[in-house]
Amino acid sequence: MPLGLGAVAQAVPTILIVDDARLNRELMRLHLAKFGYRFLFAQNGSEAVDAVRSHPEIDLILLDLVMPGMDGFAFLRWRQDHRDAQGIPVIVNSSLDDFESIARALTMDSYDYFTKPLGASDLEVVLPLKIKNAINARRLMLQTRRQNELMLRELEMAARYQQFLLPRSVSFRDLKVSYLFQPCRSVGGDYFDFLELPGGELGLLAADVSGHGVAAAMTASIVKALLPGYLERLVSPAEAFTKLNADLLRLTQEDSFVTAFAGRYAPRTRELTWSLAGHPAPIFLPHDGPIGRLAQDSVFLGVFENDRLPAVFMDHRQTVRPGDRLIIFTDGLTEAPGAENGEPYGLERLLALLQGQRGQSLETWREIIWQDLSGHTAGEFPDDVAFILTEF
Repeated sequence: MPLGLGAVAQAVPTILIVDDARLNRELMRLHLAKFGYRFLFAQNGSEAVDAVRSHPEIDLILLDLVMPGMDGFAFLRWRQDHRDAQGIPVIVNSSLDDFESIARALTMDSYDYFTKPLGASDLEVVLPLKIKNAINARRLMLQTRRQNELMLRELEMAARYQQFLLPRSVSFRDLKVSYLFQPCRSVGGDYFDFLELPGGELGLLAADVSGHGVAAAMTASIVKALLPGYLERLVSPAEAFTKLNADLLRLTQEDSFVTAFAGRYAPRTRELTWSLAGHPAPIFLPHDGPIGRLAQDSVFLGVFENDRLPAVFMDHRQTVRPGDRLIIFTDGLTEAPGAENGEPYGLERLLALLQGQRGQSLETWREIIWQDLSGHTAGEFPDDVAFILTEF
């Protein structure tokens, strides 16, 4: 079982002394014992390999080069091919004092090199300090590795949360839908959903939680758990936002906020009722009219109390005709940085692309947008990218 972070820092450091001469091994042990180290011993490279495999707690190896059987150079070659052994610093202590041998050992990733016999200053001061520094570096590396492993597990868990938030499939009689979601390098908090509401109405939801990782994914899961129900019961998207805002202030961290779009579409009256909460304004493309946006002054969710909002949540109504299209997206699309100069993809580029390809199907639109965006970013996304294409 791997040691925890605290155990790594507190365990007695272990040194493996590899030398074919018993006298040398004992002299080295005697000189270093006063520093509180624990010792293991090997007479050649083969025994050192066995010791490294059997004792993952080894913090440092003191290595002779001239030994029968598997010598020190052969052990260093073996170490280069084994990841766990590579992390153990090696200090060479050898009678070979020629430049070629010293350079060869150092180029094989040795931490340092001392020639026998050691002088008094080396034995009493320099070597102990080198050993202390090497062991500290080794333990810091182990702590960093374990922290990275914990972080990766956290991100994997957040990714599972994020996949739970997204719709499996979408099929409506009165609304055509196509969408794309591209997760970022870590895990963000994008969420979108499509709802079948009472009376034959349809719900459209999109949200973007600030930050990344488990906290963002958990906040997005709160939005998913609450917002659809509010939109169904309260009917008004603005009222749904007001209710959700109060819940987020109570349930989430102070440095977290959410942007969102919520809409209800009534096929019978061909009316879309919508509201924004600090979210990028969706693009509205009439079948035979100029491109526009569903814009309003709005404020983030989870930041201000409802009685202190700098801008109130409001419902707006838009009558739509057959063939009209609505494009909902998160800022990961328009703010995606270019691979060459870091310039964001930009709203104007997206608008020009949609205008130029307005006769294409939603599926073709999705592929065209994705190919253009991927070419701009070279496939690197620091934030989630989500866009939803709808046709009434």
